[in-house]
Amino acid sequence: MKVLVIGAGFVGSAAATRLVELGHEVTVTATSAEKVAALRERFDNAVLLRGSEADTVRGAVAGQDAVVVTAGPSAQGSMTPEGRARTYHDVLVRTAENVAANVGPQTRVVSLSSLSVYGNAANHLPRIDEGSPVTDSDDPSPSNFLAMEKTYSALGERAVVLRCGDIFGPGDPPIAEKVAMAHEYLGGSVPFSGDALLYRLYVEDAADAVVHALEHDLSGVFNLTHPELPPTNAALFDTLSADQGLPALVYRDEIASPASPISVARLTEAGFTATRSFDPALADLG
Repeated sequence: MKVLVIGAGFVGSAAATRLVELGHEVTVTATSAEKVAALRERFDNAVLLRGSEADTVRGAVAGQDAVVVTAGPSAQGSMTPEGRARTYHDVLVRTAENVAANVGPQTRVVSLSSLSVYGNAANHLPRIDEGSPVTDSDDPSPSNFLAMEKTYSALGERAVVLRCGDIFGPGDPPIAEKVAMAHEYLGGSVPFSGDALLYRLYVEDAADAVVHALEHDLSGVFNLTHPELPPTNAALFDTLSADQGLPALVYRDEIASPASPISVARLTEAGFTATRSFDPALADLG
């Protein structure tokens, strides 16, 4: 199978590695010449591509059996509404539009979305599944993720959308360090909700889920995170702040996220469970 991976960063490069190991012909992409050069040390086929550039996407997707879209906005550009407005539409929606408009009639598409699409719209439910209400927030994060999902879902059974928790892995700063950075660089103020559950997803679980979706011809929308109940943002972050002699963070609630447990039953029934994403040491904070 010929597979194009758009955005071979954290998750994309891990998924591409798995696919190569399974014998697939993989092309990976990045948005700068420096990143492409680094990818060429690991992959036979690496090209420069911005998902927002229609002509480039058209040429890249031609002849592919599958397209995996793991490109996502940078964390640095996500801390303010203005930053999210500048980047989310280009990275998510325009990429989706260009991919959907140019893939072949048999080409499969797997894309990563976010659990933030639920916002607080389903917090009245005992458990949130893929049929639960999604947010009507106009914040650029959930609104653009939802617009992206709609574009891919229009492809019908050829498309898979994986709604992910916060992705982490090797090289990613520990949570305690991120909390300290929030105090140092953001003035102790963060854009998300304190009462939201902190669902995280280990990069290898994310990559394996992408491969599983392709190998098993999945279609539709799936929640992708660990099945265990995590602590809330405030329970964990304020504990880590106190451990470092810092005050509690201020939660601006600009990007509301689910406070009810997330169901992963649909993906489990499809044969996949994220087994490496939950730290048992956090269980007491739940």
